[in-house]
Amino acid sequence: MDYTVGELALVLKEFIDAGVKFVVIGDAVVQLKLGIRELEGDLDLFVLEPSIISEEDFYVSLAEEKDWVYTRTEAGTPRIIAKAGASEIIVELYENIFDIYVPAAFIDEAKVIEVNGVKVKSIGLEEYFVLKARQGVDLNKLSKYLKQLKKLDRGLIERALKFMPEEDKKTILSRLKDVGVSL
Repeated sequence: MDYTVGELALVLKEFIDAGVKFVVIGDAVVQLKLGIRELEGDLDLFVLEPSIISEEDFYVSLAEEKDWVYTRTEAGTPRIIAKAGASEIIVELYENIFDIYVPAAFIDEAKVIEVNGVKVKSIGLEEYFVLKARQGVDLNKLSKYLKQLKKLDRGLIERALKFMPEEDKKTILSRLKDVGVSL
């Protein structure tokens, strides 16, 4: 389901007001950078605290309090279907567990962005592309985003690659090349 930037801001503010510390890591990173006002897809948040693993009850209670729905992703991590205005936003919550890996440097160096006046942290475009290439899904979407963005900073892509597991770098580079990122 699509949702507006204003509805996204409402949900982000609800998480902030509840004390959740997070970094935006998914498609919203690119969509917001492109200035898209009607976003699509889920909202991926890398949670710093409270832990989605050891403090799962916190998220269950938050969902109940807000009249949201608490479920799980395919990876077994929490998913909350948050109501905002006339829309529902699927919020997937992640930590570095199972095969999910976001380098600490990406999180530590996340930049503050404003979403309709709500300040949140977000990874950079190049880091997003490296994470998605590692994941290996939605590569057509990466290609589409690249065409809209026109280009990425090659130096930032190379820097992001340095933080990825050595055994994944060749695959990431190959997938980036397949979507049109030249290094």
